[in-house]
Amino acid sequence: MIMKNDTKIDSLITECKQIQEDSTYTAETHHIISHRLSKRVFLYKLIPVSITVLSAFALLLGAPDWVSWITLLAGTVTMLNIFMEPEKKSKDHLFAAKNFTVLKHEARSLNEAFKDFMTEEEFYHNVKRLREKYNLLVQYSPSTEKEAFEEARERIQAGVHKADFRSKAK
Repeated sequence: MIMKNDTKIDSLITECKQIQEDSTYTAETHHIISHRLSKRVFLYKLIPVSITVLSAFALLLGAPDWVSWITLLAGTVTMLNIFMEPEKKSKDHLFAAKNFTVLKHEARSLNEAFKDFMTEEEFYHNVKRLREKYNLLVQYSPSTEKEAFEEARERIQAGVHKADFRSKAK
């Protein structure tokens, strides 16, 4: 069955909007997770190093020998943090967030600015490419969590991602 051209274009426009919205929610969720993890990483690194320095200083000032066990424990935790690379997860989520943000802008600009300068076939292939790119990003991005998604939904629905010029137009 051959669809009327307007129906085909409307379907492609709807798909662009869907990719844009999906990318917005996914990017925001990854940004939230990345931010949370980066705060934890800072504490995971700062606390053991601080304890090591303070307890070593206390030992130099003549603290009892049991303080050396605290120094040893804090040093061990510091080494584990180095080898386990806790900041890697934060960076992975930030990388995913940036990729989904780029895709969101590609979908929006394709739909709102560029589609009128393309043939129907070019528009189809560009939309299909964006859908495939979205699917690939989902496949290779780290998992998200429901709590972060709910926070992202609240932020997006509150208009955090709405451009100022679009808000003022109403």
